Amino acid sequence: MTTPLLPSSLPLIPLPSPQVLYPHMGLTIPLSTTQLTLVLNAVQSNLNGKGGNGERGMVGVVPVAEGDRRVGRWACAARIKNVHKSTSDDDVYFLDVQGLARIRLPRSLPPILSILPSIPVPTSPFSLPIPSLTQPATDLIPIASKLLPEELHSHMNNLPPSLLADILVTVLGVEWDLRVELLGIPDPEARSQRVQGILIDLLNSKGITPSNKNISGKPTSKALILKPKQPLSVAGKPPSTAGQAQSSVPEDLRSLFNQFQTRLPELSINAKETIQRELTRLSKIPPQSADYGVSRTYVEWLLALPFKRVSENYEIDLKSARKRLDGDHEGLEGVKKRVVEYLAVYRLKKQLFDEAQDKKKLPNSAQHNPSTDKIDQEDGRNLLALIPATEKQSVQSIPTDQVPTDSQGIVGDDEPPSDVYRDKGPILLLVGPPGVGKTSIAKSLATSLGRKFHRISLGGVRDEAEIRGHRRTYVSALPGLLVHAMRKVGVSNPLVLLDELDKVGHGGFHGDPSAALLEALDPAQNWNFHDHYLGDVPIDLSQVLFIATANTLESISWPLLDRCEVIECSGYITPEKLAIAQKFLLPKQIKECGMDSALIKVDEGVLEKVVTEYTRESGVRELERKIGQLCRNKAVEYSIWREPDSNGEKPKYDPKIDLEDVERILGVSHYGRERPESNVRPGVVNGLSYNGSGNGSLLVIETLLVPGGSGRLVVTGRLGEVFRESIELCLTWVKSRSLSLGIVQSVEEDPLKGFDIHYHIPEGAVHKDGPSAGIATVLAFVSLLTGKAVSSEIAITGEMSLRGSCLRIGGVKEKVIGAHRVGVKKIILPRSNRPDVSADVPSQVKEDITFVYVDKIEQAIEEVWGKDIWVGGGEKELGLKVDARL
Repeated sequence: MTTPLLPSSLPLIPLPSPQVLYPHMGLTIPLSTTQLTLVLNAVQSNLNGKGGNGERGMVGVVPVAEGDRRVGRWACAARIKNVHKSTSDDDVYFLDVQGLARIRLPRSLPPILSILPSIPVPTSPFSLPIPSLTQPATDLIPIASKLLPEELHSHMNNLPPSLLADILVTVLGVEWDLRVELLGIPDPEARSQRVQGILIDLLNSKGITPSNKNISGKPTSKALILKPKQPLSVAGKPPSTAGQAQSSVPEDLRSLFNQFQTRLPELSINAKETIQRELTRLSKIPPQSADYGVSRTYVEWLLALPFKRVSENYEIDLKSARKRLDGDHEGLEGVKKRVVEYLAVYRLKKQLFDEAQDKKKLPNSAQHNPSTDKIDQEDGRNLLALIPATEKQSVQSIPTDQVPTDSQGIVGDDEPPSDVYRDKGPILLLVGPPGVGKTSIAKSLATSLGRKFHRISLGGVRDEAEIRGHRRTYVSALPGLLVHAMRKVGVSNPLVLLDELDKVGHGGFHGDPSAALLEALDPAQNWNFHDHYLGDVPIDLSQVLFIATANTLESISWPLLDRCEVIECSGYITPEKLAIAQKFLLPKQIKECGMDSALIKVDEGVLEKVVTEYTRESGVRELERKIGQLCRNKAVEYSIWREPDSNGEKPKYDPKIDLEDVERILGVSHYGRERPESNVRPGVVNGLSYNGSGNGSLLVIETLLVPGGSGRLVVTGRLGEVFRESIELCLTWVKSRSLSLGIVQSVEEDPLKGFDIHYHIPEGAVHKDGPSAGIATVLAFVSLLTGKAVSSEIAITGEMSLRGSCLRIGGVKEKVIGAHRVGVKKIILPRSNRPDVSADVPSQVKEDITFVYVDKIEQAIEEVWGKDIWVGGGEKELGLKVDARL
């Protein structure tokens, strides 16, 4: 015989009643974060020590009374098998242990164990080896066979008496005090005799006389409390025998049953039936089984979802909402206007819905007031079984009227229930460059509606399962991002921000995540959204207000884009950036540096210099970083001033930041203030460009005649294919009008005879593409071939067709703002872009710039050089419309 070798010391874990751990059995113990830390630290101390077998990670499991946490003198040594976190409570962990041997605790241990000991406690092992599995348990088997189901009889013959005795008192649910007493009987023969007497008491209480003549009928001092385990009754299905006592709730499932009873009125019909079915299945599965953990996690997820729980209904005040938007965001007038419109429509529709619901209510609707003092044993729709009165944790019965039936408003899959307000409004999609405040707009909307806010980042999502969840057949399966969001906010009507919608994957080996979002964003389907992990239990997303953000629309699939209402969030102009820096960014960075407004003073013009010469962005993130750099420099100077000086002299601290300090702190500007060229010459024209980051800027077009050529066109500047085709088209049009422009004297003459034309766009490292430089290119060629210069205060943008028509282009607001920033006084653009200027361009910019709208390229030419540029009756011949200015 050998005794299991234990370490010289063990950390103790209190095991609340009514659980008791025996050797050779497994158990899952809930621990708080503090308790788990103490256990792991103590186990690690054993691992680092010398001698013993501490490397096995052993603990001592002590049964304690739940009320006073009183400790006995016997425990069970156990090996830690696994540690996993609870899915329902972030502060609870589960410790899977395997019993090894009975141990006797020293007398020096305090009788009250309120917390875990901070140091390992010495123990003494008392255990005997397991006898051969072929040794029959002749005394216990005849009695146990009368108490356990027939399918378990064959298994009893293969168990030794020592192990069979521990298993029987655990399975039969013997009173906790008796099980603690049996833990303190290390001798297998004495323990088997004690269990034999307990089984005889059970037979006598049921009116069954033992048939074995060798078994004594002498009763024991304590009676059994619980009956053998039976499957849980299913709601709506009566027991097989009327009046038969129902089984008790398993100890490890008691918390789930309590939570299920509490959440029952809030659950959907499908959720009630599914949880009910899973709990019945869980009661039949051993806790050591792998299916037990999978099924329990599934039930915990269902109980954590807010099926019918909603946030408080706050009265929407449009004036307060507009004031909040103006206070939190500078500019973005179009976006603010649309948000206020949404709030107004939402409030009106909600009021109409509430009035309709009030009319539907019947005055004589019966209200059931369930009684929790009685449990009807004959009612098969009670989910919970009878709980003995001696148990410390009582579980109340579920009222009959709360059990789902076929008549309680079950709706088909084609139509949602009509008792919940569902906003059918569009999905708002905020599109704009980074840093313009798209996310903060969504937060302000959530605050105005009184809803909880949750952000889902879709950037880099390439797997459909991240949206719809994994099926439970996979290892470590979990629900998708939408179900995670619903569980985290705890209500069914939050505001969910789908951030970076343009960066979600489109098809691949793992499915199409963008296609999985279609159901969630479709008001006709999302009331019945199916997550793969939840299976047959759909969740209602129709009450969720979805707001999406994106930087561009090009990478969003058109079916997904069709479900959204696009709201453009353009970049800020210089005055708006200055206001944002003064009101928000500067106070924020001063606070971030541990300073206050009295320690940092910024002169006038400093912020404007930072905006115009150190940033080139539509948003304000880079601007915030530059302001933070200025504030950190002053924080260093202030910290040095506060330090003691050995010479008794301190450098004077000056809280002021002036214009000279900007270049000293931030270095030389990489941009500088853009200005058009002062020395104008033929062949150079100012166009306008728009880049992907949302910025507009000046696009200088340079052309040059190269003598000794053959009329060849040379194009440089890293231009795209569309841009190159537009240049060739423009040169063709200029050649066709060379006689009317006075470039040649006869139709047969070649305007480029003996010359090549070199066309170049500066900043050759930057890729440029698009047709919007067509009008400017024509003017550059006309200027080059006629020798007439174009004023540097004029900028031109617009696409041109081969027939000379001026076509509409995009990015007008950004281009106009970029031209205003560099000091342009006049802009020529297509007449079809006039609505864009009226609606999008800020009023301050429109006051400083003259806009000229043209339908034909001839009108743009006359606007620059006048009608006198035409020779030989060209004006009459071409039938020009010269009245271009509006």
